Amino acid sequence: MEKKARKKKFSFKEFAASKKNLTMVALIVALAVVFALFGIKIANQNSDIKRLEIQKQEVAAKLEEQEKINEELEAVLNSDNKDDYIEQKAREEGYVKSDETVFYDISATE
Repeated sequence: MEKKARKKKFSFKEFAASKKNLTMVALIVALAVVFALFGIKIANQNSDIKRLEIQKQEVAAKLEEQEKINEELEAVLNSDNKDDYIEQKAREEGYVKSDETVFYDISATE
C-alpha cells in the first residue's frame, strides 16, 4: 500500500518556538510601527503646511492692502493740500473748528 503524504499542520506554537522566527516577527512589527509613525508625522506636516500657506496668503493680502494705504498717505504728506486732507478726516470723525456754529437736524430722528 502506498503511504499518503500527510501535510504537517503549521502551529503558531512551533513557529514562536523558533528564536529566528520570533526575532523576524519582532523586527517586522517594529518596522510596521515605525512606518505608521512616519506616515502620521507626514500627514500632520502636510496639514500644517496647508494651514500655513493659507495664513501666508491672508497676511500677504493684508500687507498689500496696507502698502496701498501707506502709498496714499505718503502722497498726501508730500502734497501741498495736506491741511485740507487733515481737515476732511477730522470732519469725518465729527470734529468742528472752534469758531463754527453747528446745526443738528432733529427732523430725521423720527
